[in-house]
Amino acid sequence: MQRKCFGTSDISKVVIGRATHGPQTPPQYDHSHQFYELLYIQSGKCRFLLKDTIYYMEKGDFVFIVPGELHHANCESEVCEISYIYFKDEYLEYSLFRKWLENVYPQVGKSFTGKIPALYQEDFLSLLGKMRAEHASIDTYSNAFLACYLQEIMLFLSRHCLKSSENPAIVNPDDADILAATKYIYSNFRSPLTLEEVASVASLSPTYFSKKFKQVTGMGFKQYLNFVRLKHAQTALLTTSNTITDIALTYGFNDSNYFKDLFKKIYGKSPREFRKNPN
Repeated sequence: MQRKCFGTSDISKVVIGRATHGPQTPPQYDHSHQFYELLYIQSGKCRFLLKDTIYYMEKGDFVFIVPGELHHANCESEVCEISYIYFKDEYLEYSLFRKWLENVYPQVGKSFTGKIPALYQEDFLSLLGKMRAEHASIDTYSNAFLACYLQEIMLFLSRHCLKSSENPAIVNPDDADILAATKYIYSNFRSPLTLEEVASVASLSPTYFSKKFKQVTGMGFKQYLNFVRLKHAQTALLTTSNTITDIALTYGFNDSNYFKDLFKKIYGKSPREFRKNPN
């Protein structure tokens, strides 16, 4: 079963779910959404790409993802069970939410990873189980219980979680070349990047780089580059008054019609429609 990717759609309550990924699961591609996500690895291992960094996650690890951050999980060698919670900060008592973020990660507004020690993992799973039961809408109180349990989750993590270092030490050395490539793309996506140029950054031949890049990130080089460009263009549509053509050119698209077509294909609405109604 694949996790549903909400893209730019909205949520009206706390959403909790569980999914199993494995070697036969179709690859998940980079995506983002307009709400927070807490993703927890219940069993197995997976490769997780968050913005321009590749993390190797296993049982007990979690990732906290802020709105708008590109990410995806990819499980190739074994089955991995993942639990996830989607929510907006308005569903929480905000001072508590912010305090938790400041405790575990002073740079509020950025995604981060962490781990729940083995001693407390069963307790955490019990909390997730309570949330899943209420998510089935037992009665009219279920949404309120979901919000309460979410606050309990935040308190639990504030007390027990171990935050990973900002620069993860668990990146597979075999993928350091692809990590260098993704960082280069994020730093230079406005430029007319070519496969050959980025392959040289990774010190790989274009053919081998193309194959390995897709294996590691779950996306082809061009597709990945377009997603990075689209994400930044999406933000610009909502935060600037620049014309759609100017935004397309600023963020690496030399053809505004191609940008419009690609944007609509990915987000389900034209740039103009998205600017008027992003939800």
